[in-house]
Amino acid sequence: MKIGGVIPLSLVDYPQMPAITIFTSGCNLRCPFCHNSELVEGEEEASQDQVFALLKKRMGKLGAVCISGGEPTVQDDLEGFIGRIKSLGYSVKLDTNGSKPQILGRLLEEDLLDYVALDIKSSPQGYRAATGGKLDFETVAEAVEIVKNSGLSYELRTTAVPGLVDLEDLAIIAQSLKPIERYVLQQFRPAKTLDPSVGKVEPYTEEWFRKAKKLFHGKAGEILVRGV
Repeated sequence: MKIGGVIPLSLVDYPQMPAITIFTSGCNLRCPFCHNSELVEGEEEASQDQVFALLKKRMGKLGAVCISGGEPTVQDDLEGFIGRIKSLGYSVKLDTNGSKPQILGRLLEEDLLDYVALDIKSSPQGYRAATGGKLDFETVAEAVEIVKNSGLSYELRTTAVPGLVDLEDLAIIAQSLKPIERYVLQQFRPAKTLDPSVGKVEPYTEEWFRKAKKLFHGKAGEILVRGV
């Protein structure tokens, strides 16, 4: 495992539970709006020994671990890593871009996950642009179905990047992936982005997000907006 960083306490990364967040290093996508370029390139900042020393120290005080990235499913020993975390009694949430449906399915079959957050970058026609030409919508839709069929709690989430995601895209996503347990619309954070030009884009307004939420009515059981 290549670990790019650790947040010892997060109150936002795991639903209704304080968590430790672990960022794996390395990603198979090149989303132009990504603000974690140091994780994309695969820089390593912490060892497994350091991580597990922290996890053991926090046992009984914190109940959850969020594994994010980068993209965790590109790591060769992800299953063993999560298995060690689960053996300490933690609930585990996986943040994933959905590019590795078979790996995600195996983690679910082995009962290694308690919650999944799966990124939906754009609608089918915009997916290649939103991922730096690295991924298509059909692969992610396969991952979504695997999560749905697992019976596990999950959320789908989209970062609303002007120029890559508009209201029409969201309407297509909602129709294509319904029914959805929980959908999260996230505000785009400009400035530091993998593609510097995207960092100069003006984020959407609160009114835009109100319109966006309505597109998921009747298609998602819960609709959340973050960062606005």
